[in-house]
Amino acid sequence: MRIQSNNGLLLLALGCICSLVNTAGAAENGEVVELDEVVVTATRTSATLSDAPAAVTVVNAKSIETKNASRLGDVLDQVPSLYMRGGALGQSQGTIGTSGMSLRGIDQTRTLILLDGQPIQDAGSGKVNWRVPFVEDIARIEVVPGAFSSLYGSNAIGGVVNIITKQPDQREFTAKIKKGWSDASGEDASIYFRDKMDNGLGIVAGFGYQSRDSYINDFVVVNRPTVAAGTVVTGAQAATLTPGTTAYIVGDKGAAPWRQINATTKISYDLPDMGKLFGGITYSETDLGYTMFNTYLRNAITDAPVFNNPIIGGQKFSLRESNFVNNSPLYESTVRYFAGFEGTVGSGYLLKIDLAQIERQYRFVNTNTTSTWGAGAGTQTNAPNSGTDGTVQLSFPVGGRHFIVSGVSLHDEKVDGITYALSNWRDPATRTGTTDGYSGDSTTASLFAQDEISMADKLKVYIGGRLDHWQTKGSYYESTTPSAITYASRSDSSFNSKLSAVYQVADAVTLRASYGQSFRAPTNNDLYGYANLFGITSIGDPNLKPEHGETWEIGGGWRVSDKLKANASYYQTTLKDLITNFRLSNFPIVSKRINAGKAKINGVELAAEAELTNWLTLNASYAYISSEMLENNIDALSVGKRLIDSPKNIINMGITAQQGLWTGMLNATYSSKVFSTAQNTDTAEGVPGSYDAHTMVNAKLGYAFSKMVKGTLAVNNMLDKKVYSYFLLPGRNVTAELVFSL
Repeated sequence: MRIQSNNGLLLLALGCICSLVNTAGAAENGEVVELDEVVVTATRTSATLSDAPAAVTVVNAKSIETKNASRLGDVLDQVPSLYMRGGALGQSQGTIGTSGMSLRGIDQTRTLILLDGQPIQDAGSGKVNWRVPFVEDIARIEVVPGAFSSLYGSNAIGGVVNIITKQPDQREFTAKIKKGWSDASGEDASIYFRDKMDNGLGIVAGFGYQSRDSYINDFVVVNRPTVAAGTVVTGAQAATLTPGTTAYIVGDKGAAPWRQINATTKISYDLPDMGKLFGGITYSETDLGYTMFNTYLRNAITDAPVFNNPIIGGQKFSLRESNFVNNSPLYESTVRYFAGFEGTVGSGYLLKIDLAQIERQYRFVNTNTTSTWGAGAGTQTNAPNSGTDGTVQLSFPVGGRHFIVSGVSLHDEKVDGITYALSNWRDPATRTGTTDGYSGDSTTASLFAQDEISMADKLKVYIGGRLDHWQTKGSYYESTTPSAITYASRSDSSFNSKLSAVYQVADAVTLRASYGQSFRAPTNNDLYGYANLFGITSIGDPNLKPEHGETWEIGGGWRVSDKLKANASYYQTTLKDLITNFRLSNFPIVSKRINAGKAKINGVELAAEAELTNWLTLNASYAYISSEMLENNIDALSVGKRLIDSPKNIINMGITAQQGLWTGMLNATYSSKVFSTAQNTDTAEGVPGSYDAHTMVNAKLGYAFSKMVKGTLAVNNMLDKKVYSYFLLPGRNVTAELVFSL
């Protein structure tokens, strides 16, 4: 357990948690306990936190304001058991928005991410673009760990993260401008307005723009000596590969500046004595560019820059100029249309109708081995995809002890990926033909129901289940024989149930227990994908089965007073039919997706929050996550190893303050090392491509110049830690922001 250098942080976190738990009896002395926050995700209907059958974490608008937030991941940095690859570093990380993430050790493709109830996982890869939600429009985020396929269907193995946007129920106007320096160099600007009129019409409109210069975070490494002649050089930096073998850093790929646009418009209309109609459009766009690369190598005699076949320490290494060229540009855009109704029908029946459509564009360019900075052949990959969702939910009481939540839903996702050959990688108009591509269309129709039973005054039991019928069809194409294959449509069904109980032992103490089943349908990319990148060919398997999980959990919460609260959970999840890569050949590298694995995850989660004074609040959490591959039919060396993107320890500590015109935030997050290989061979740390154990400390200070103007100054990575999460993470950086509000 590699946390020796962080013992102080761990002991302080555990000490804060334990001290809160030990004072649980204080509530019995007549102290006033605050009213519970209302959440909706854990039960698909309104419930207080103490009644929710899960360890729900709520990140509300007030908490979001304390963060130095550029993307959704930046506001999730203190959620217990949640790991975000690349950290939550405010304005800085300029790589693709689909950063890796795990919740209780289960990665983002097996954790359902919702935006106002609609899944936003990419219809091809199943990953999430964390830049899609407009941060200024987020009202709160509910993170609900555990098996929830009984209510939400596919992907809800690790849990559900539901981003809930603001409703036009009050007047709000804000305008923000932000400037960043060092590794956060760039600018932000946004404007946001919402209002509710006397006639029942509500409107929301917002626009945001972000621009970053980026920084050097991707390096060129050589490690394969050859026997042919080359050029004797200076400037190579000794390093290792992630498995610990000798290598040299010989250059970098330059910076990757990026630009981000977000826009939203929503309307709602109140229907007297019935409810409301609502609808809207949101838009997100990201452009990732590139700058000139740098070689660190110099001819030992002439001092001229060297790009090809250097001789380092008497050994020649294979190197070409194409190794230095950044694999950019990349473009992503997402348009989301949605409409619905929420209200009452009949006598006591709650009706909710949601319809939504997401259209995504995704394309990027790659060079080939003969390309140079200015020209050369390459490829452009386009993967437009879409998701369509419709849900009708009816909730109603039965007798005095039952409350039923029932519904039907339909989810359809399509992708059409194609790769074009380019005669000049810098000009997408130079297409000479296609090299490969695939298409997929997967549809899931579902029925779900849950009964909330008030067994006694202090005991609630939840019994629910969901039947999902999944159907898919697709094809793939490659330029070599066979040129194209179309697969027949096939289908599968999965029924997942859940049983939960919530018992209020005392006014301040609640116990929870649950058992649930879950599943994940293969993505279109898993089934039909075909790609050849960097000499590695990856192909899908149209015969893949869905993955399945079983989770049980026990836990509880102590609401000591209106100033102290704590939670603890112990859980275990078993995963079956895990989809993984099977290496068909090594030279060239060709891999295929197959069902081959079984794994187990168990862990402990502790969290506490204390209002130390009327202006200072402390929160702390500790997560111990033990993940292990139990079976792997095609990779015996992965058995007994940790799952990828699954840290063993996560520690969060945060302090927020508000005193007079001043506000402040200081957060520290520790994550132990994660592995990116199934065999856990990437043991080295502090080298390009590694995923390092690290502690990040971020701070933000604000001052209200008037009721309408507030300024903030934020510092990310205050300790200036050098950390790799494949890419080099940003060093210490500073941002300043002005906020105008009415």
